[in-house]
Amino acid sequence: MENTLLELQDVTKEFIHGEDTLRILKSLQLTVEAGERVAIVGASGAGKSTLLHLLGGLDTPTTGSIRFEGRDLAKLSSNALAEYRAKKVGFVFQFHHLLPAFTALENVMIPALIQRITIPEARRKSTEALDRVGLSHRITHRPGQLSGGEQQRVAIARAIVMEPRLLLADEPTGNLDSITGMAVHDLLLKLNSDLNMTMIVVTHNHDLAAMFSREVTMADGQIKEDKRRDENAV
Repeated sequence: MENTLLELQDVTKEFIHGEDTLRILKSLQLTVEAGERVAIVGASGAGKSTLLHLLGGLDTPTTGSIRFEGRDLAKLSSNALAEYRAKKVGFVFQFHHLLPAFTALENVMIPALIQRITIPEARRKSTEALDRVGLSHRITHRPGQLSGGEQQRVAIARAIVMEPRLLLADEPTGNLDSITGMAVHDLLLKLNSDLNMTMIVVTHNHDLAAMFSREVTMADGQIKEDKRRDENAV
């Protein structure tokens, strides 16, 4: 389809553990359209985080293919794959991984500086990203001076500073209380709406999953259910 951003065909992932072969993912088939927001749910050990790592180019499938904008990630050169991870994909994790000695602005600037964007342009893009997540008044604060929710917002700003087409989040509210977590939920939905940024979020939070237009349930390394909701009802 013309609007397809991601396409998985017969994706399996195996790990060798001693003399045993562990099959974590089993012949996954999945298509994600540009602008979709997809929640991936399931019990621990279902393969959710492994799938997210494959989608982000952090690992490769044992068999099958993952295509992004029609290009098979496994066939990209190391430089092209690094560019994919740096420019096309943003990552948000349960733990924010901010550098404690850096300010919020400096933490957000890191991806841009790695891409050799000039310091003034990196600062402009980072300030804009922090404004998008509601932290324009906290740009000079270090992580230790920010609440847990604010730290996660900085991490989200860092993930979107390069304006990726795809945002991958692994339990982004798992370390937050319910009220703070709901604020992060709302922020993710707003970014999806404002930027038409495709989002795939692994979560155990049923409230967050219910706010997404599509909910994919995994169990035993397989997709057991793929449920779409009426956009107007979300």
